[in-house]
Amino acid sequence: MSLSTVNGLNEYQIEALLKAKKSFEVIGLRGQFTKSVAIIEKRIESLNLKCRVKVDLKGAIAQGGILGTVIGATSLPIGVALAAAATVVSTGHTLATYNPDYEIIKDYVNKKLKVIYKK
Repeated sequence: MSLSTVNGLNEYQIEALLKAKKSFEVIGLRGQFTKSVAIIEKRIESLNLKCRVKVDLKGAIAQGGILGTVIGATSLPIGVALAAAATVVSTGHTLATYNPDYEIIKDYVNKKLKVIYKK
């Protein structure tokens, strides 16, 4: 699936894509990453739509490579406890945002957001 691309925080273009219920990705966010997530989330909600914010873990794991595997193995007990806690929090968040219109997927490694229309 090919997504439309928004370069930077072009709010006019983002608003138009959301109103058209299109999926897109936002690139070039460098210093505005967290702010951009909040702005897009508010725009979605202002259209009386629901959204869920997620993190792209596959991309982060792929970037971690061997070093991530070694660190993960050495901190296994702590990792298991944190994973269990994260699962509980994630499940609660998923239930709170059941059947969202949009998913905002944060890719910290590449500093981009994917905004996916789900319905």
